[in-house]
Amino acid sequence: MPKLERLDWVEPLSTGRGVTLSDDDDANLFLAENSTALLLGVLYDSQFQTRRAFSIPYRLRGRLGHFEINRLASEPDAVQAAFTQKPALHRFPNRYAQLTSRFASVIVDDFDADAARVWTESSSADDLGRRLMALPAFGPQKTDWTVGMLGRLGVLRFDGWQDFRYEAAAKKADAKPTL
Repeated sequence: MPKLERLDWVEPLSTGRGVTLSDDDDANLFLAENSTALLLGVLYDSQFQTRRAFSIPYRLRGRLGHFEINRLASEPDAVQAAFTQKPALHRFPNRYAQLTSRFASVIVDDFDADAARVWTESSSADDLGRRLMALPAFGPQKTDWTVGMLGRLGVLRFDGWQDFRYEAAAKKADAKPTL
């Protein structure tokens, strides 16, 4: 099961409050409206305070003057400059600038520049887990948490997210049928 206790403060979008992942109302609105920003917030939530991590996409947009996924992928120097400008956007600005450009490239190449397709085209929690694991810097724990977050937000069209564990799903997929 994903560490849902860490998600207790995440409210479903149906409550009408939007996303409640940062302490900044404008950043929360941006996360609710932009699937790329939402997944990047998850990416940034490593060795950094969660609520601050989820405000980074909004702040990145402010520094760049845009939040176009194709440009995030194709203009790594601009992303790097935005991350390293004082005060730095993340505790590890160089690493996360590079990961942002790599992440954007995967979304452009594999999901036709629409990050929401990661979950809207998933057929199950296991399928969603595989898709998330293919993203840069997403490991089993981040994948489990993201499945739980998306479930809590109410954007998944399937059940099974409440009990999802990537490691268990991977073992099940690797299991050979016995005769």
